[in-house]
Parts: sequence; structure tokens; C-alpha cells
Amino acid sequence: MPSSVTSHAAASVSAARPATPQRIVTLAFDSTAQARQALTSALRLQEHDLLTLHDAVFVSRAEDGTTKVTETVDPAPVAAAVPSSLLGAVVGMLVGGPLGFLIGGVLAGCSGALLARLVDTGIPSRVVGELRQLTRPGQTVLALQVSDLAGMAVIEELRPGLPTDRRS
Repeated sequence: MPSSVTSHAAASVSAARPATPQRIVTLAFDSTAQARQALTSALRLQEHDLLTLHDAVFVSRAEDGTTKVTETVDPAPVAAAVPSSLLGAVVGMLVGGPLGFLIGGVLAGCSGALLARLVDTGIPSRVVGELRQLTRPGQTVLALQVSDLAGMAVIEELRPGLPTDRRS
């Protein structure tokens, strides 16, 4: 059962729906299995178009105090490098022929991969750092970056069985 729920507005906006603000919803659980069930519920809600899930992060703290952060959705440098390489290769071919094709593809691919590593498009590192500090020993926190949230019904789906007096 989640032991707490909070929501923060995120500064970034979805590329698919630029006018829709993103929010970060955090839920604390007594076990990693419960947190994973909540993520599965969020994915199910996304299938039913009740929310759009952009990123998810698990923050776990062991009894000895060590924390572990698991990012589930992270823009892969390879995913950015491929389209960048193709565009660079085409432009390079037009400008410099076969050698331009090779040089343009390599330079653009490296630039795209580097940019994907430097630009944090998911849950901000500052928020993950705060969650690392706030997570209690034996607890797992699930942070979801969502948009198109269909009201409190979504939150209720993510935290079933939580007594009313403990909900925030």
C-alpha cells in the first residue's frame, strides 16, 4: 500500500501535446513489488487514455540506508543518434559527396547521442535527489511523470486499499 502521494508540476511539456503540462506524481510503498504493481496500473491507465506516462523512476532505500535509483524510461543516446546520423549523412552527401556522407553521418550521430545524454527530458535530477533523501529504509518510492491526468480517479487506481485518513 502506498504510504504517501505527492504531485509536483514539471517544467517540461510533451512533444506530442505541447499545451498539456506534465506533473510528477510520487507514491511511497512498503515493497518494490507494490511499486511495480502501481507502475503496471499506470501503464494500464495509459492504454485506456486516462493519462500519458512520460517517465518513471523507482527510488529504493535498503535497511542499511543505501539507496538505489532505477529509471525505467530514459531517452537512449542510440535513439537520438540514428536520426541525427541519417540527416547528417544526407546533408553531407549533398555538400561533399561520398566523403561528406561519411563525415556528416558520423559527426551528426555523435552530436545527437551527446545531446541525448546532456538534456534531461524525464524526471529532473533535483526531484530524484529529493526522493533519495526522503525515502525511508525499507521503502520504495515510484515517481511518475504524467500528463493528460484524468482526475483523482487515476490516483485512486494507483493506490488501492489505502485508508482514507492516510491519503494526502
